[in-house]
Amino acid sequence: MPELPEAQEQKAMLESHFGFHENPFGVTPDPRFFYSHPLYLEGLGSLVHGIESKKGFMLVTGEVGTGKTILLRKLMRHLEARVHFVFVSNSHLTSYGLTELIVQKLGISNKERSRLEMIQDLQAYLVQQLSTGRIVALLIDEAQKLSDEALEGLCDLSNLETDEEKLLQIVLVGQPEVATKLNKSSLRRIKQRIALHHRLYSLQTPNEVEHYIRHRLQIAGYEGSEIFTREAVEATWQYSGGTPRLINILCDNALAMACMSGKKKVSPYMVMKAAGGLLLEPGTEAPKFPADGAALRMKASAPRMIQKRLETSGNELNSNDRPATAPIPLRESDRLKISRIATNGPAVSLHFFDRMTRAATEAMGPMANRILGDQISALGESRNAFPQAKLAELILRVSGEILNETMRDRFQKTMITEIATLKTM
Repeated sequence: MPELPEAQEQKAMLESHFGFHENPFGVTPDPRFFYSHPLYLEGLGSLVHGIESKKGFMLVTGEVGTGKTILLRKLMRHLEARVHFVFVSNSHLTSYGLTELIVQKLGISNKERSRLEMIQDLQAYLVQQLSTGRIVALLIDEAQKLSDEALEGLCDLSNLETDEEKLLQIVLVGQPEVATKLNKSSLRRIKQRIALHHRLYSLQTPNEVEHYIRHRLQIAGYEGSEIFTREAVEATWQYSGGTPRLINILCDNALAMACMSGKKKVSPYMVMKAAGGLLLEPGTEAPKFPADGAALRMKASAPRMIQKRLETSGNELNSNDRPATAPIPLRESDRLKISRIATNGPAVSLHFFDRMTRAATEAMGPMANRILGDQISALGESRNAFPQAKLAELILRVSGEILNETMRDRFQKTMITEIATLKTM
């Protein structure tokens, strides 16, 4: 029997090690793994209603990796008995190319014809489908890539109608940029036709991430005890920001590490190591549901490899291999305040570091204690004998790991207050 390819062998090892029937965290949009979260169920219900009610033009937007494509796949599976779907994922098309692709997928004509002739053939086909009680729906993924000319061409298709109803249901799905594009005055014809707009967001809390992970494990056939510790779930939440695609990638890599080390549990360190390999950094909060419908996502800085201590050997990464991290400067008044209080006096108490760890955890999540330890070591010190004179530098270093400006300011203010009431050993 020929040897399995390495990737297939690793997949078989992973499934055997944990007792999966299949990979629970694949990157393909398999509708069986659709997560029945209220946000996604609302989106599915809205699209089902829009198509069956023949609303005509519908729009779904969401950031990268928030589950737009799997929502479409679930929609197609749900309505396949009574709706003929045309799914288009190639958005780099002209209006002619888009019309040609539609008639080809519907099996209407293989002849080379003008766009007007194709639209006439399409209309005749849609009327025939209407007489048999069938609905035809066009789903366009990655719609933000459509040219203005292709979007204008969709207006012509949207005009195919009877006196009572639209003949073709059109669903545009894309990143929030597509909604911005539709604000152009030249595209106002399309914007005015949109009868439904649903916005997808990332998962909002660690509990939702935990339920999402558990759901995918159950679909994959897992029936054992919890694989991901609560701390590992927290780490996954911090590094993914609740984005389903990133959760899948992180969990898949963390499971592979656990399998290779012969362990049945995923630790937060494994998640952190997986995140480092993917150039992901911990955030501080998930994007919230904005009241005005606009996205409120934290602006990410350029990715950098996360500094971490190797758990297995106890050795630190070579400092020469670490990209430099630009510190976040303290305000001059705050720096002077720290300088006056933190002198060359006695070492800082362990109780102070407990409070510092709590403040850092609030700002950056469960990896705070490890990051604080790394920064103390980088200064050549230990918690047991840390000099007050280096507190300002330590706060600068830890602040540099906090990406959210509000949380960074809160951390710095908390530490200034703590230093003002500093108790030494």
